[in-house]
Amino acid sequence: MFLHTGDDPTRTLAIPQASHSWLAWQLAEHWGNRHFCRPLPRAEVLAAVMLHDSGWTEFDEAPGIDDEGRPRTFDRMEVERHLEIWRRCVARTVLHSRYAALLVASHFAEMAETKTADYLARGDTSSGRLAERFRAEMNRRKDEWVEILGPDARYQGCLRGTRRQSNADILTLADRVSVYLCAALASEFEVAAPTADGEVRSVRFSAMDQTNWRVDPWPMEGDRVRLQVEGRVLPETRFDSADEFREVLLRAPVERLNFTLLRASALG
Repeated sequence: MFLHTGDDPTRTLAIPQASHSWLAWQLAEHWGNRHFCRPLPRAEVLAAVMLHDSGWTEFDEAPGIDDEGRPRTFDRMEVERHLEIWRRCVARTVLHSRYAALLVASHFAEMAETKTADYLARGDTSSGRLAERFRAEMNRRKDEWVEILGPDARYQGCLRGTRRQSNADILTLADRVSVYLCAALASEFEVAAPTADGEVRSVRFSAMDQTNWRVDPWPMEGDRVRLQVEGRVLPETRFDSADEFREVLLRAPVERLNFTLLRASALG
């Protein structure tokens, strides 16, 4: 779950992980032009983006609250529960596509590596060991899928090397952009994007206002792309109990939040 607060600090949109993934999918569906890589194989890469957080559904139905009484978000929970949800995401993705699951497992392996370093830097060796074991588990699973899919002509060009990495990068950047938009984390950020000539280039997203963003260099076709996400409007963000928050969440009206990405040259 993400908490998005716009111009009105008393009004917060609770966005579930599923809708965050939907926004990421919308971006990936438009991603690529003659300068930047497109998803290929398209169906499987887009499936990976759409399904990469599919294991969060049960959590988002009853996320509970933290010690401050705020709704518990994905980044404010114990490591064991977080890693188990990631496992569930991979397990649900593989029901659709093994190649999509390979990309999701790679995605979480990279994130677990970062988690491991963060925990160890804080002196939390127990959590660091859990994250490292999870990373090793994801690497074993993706290696198994590479071996299994190797004879399939559809995947022979995208199991290793530049194409495999560019597909993984598209999942990562779509997820990152969606996280920044859903959580309203910053007015400017960058993502690393694979280029058509096999390099990686930084793409900057700069907020013009709450919903319009300038993107440079432009990584898609056309001059603009519109994205949307849905969440429930919360009248407050502090609750006395998890049960109270769940009741408020169930009754809260659903609202759509729109974003527009614009080519810098289209603004002149």
